[in-house]
Amino acid sequence: MTRFTASALTLAVLAASAAPALAQNPAQKQKLEQPAPAARQSVMICATDVATLRAYQREHGVQPVFVTAREAVEARRNAEAWSTPRCMTEREYGRLVATANTRAGL
Repeated sequence: MTRFTASALTLAVLAASAAPALAQNPAQKQKLEQPAPAARQSVMICATDVATLRAYQREHGVQPVFVTAREAVEARRNAEAWSTPRCMTEREYGRLVATANTRAGL
């Protein structure tokens, strides 16, 4: 019987301490309910082997979409938003970095 009473008392204390946190003002509640902004132009270096493609699909729920350096630059220019990261080969990533370095030097 004392275990039940102690457990009930513990639950009552926890509920009382959680009540102020749950009773937020409407502005805070609306802020919490808004979805997080989608990732914008996220690019990952991906291999093209079967294991990597399966891992990407397992993590993101879709098949990977490969983009070139030019496509990534155009997407940034057009403010295109992607819901999942795009993939890029190491060679294309090298091109993307070289393009960024060239623009930075201008």
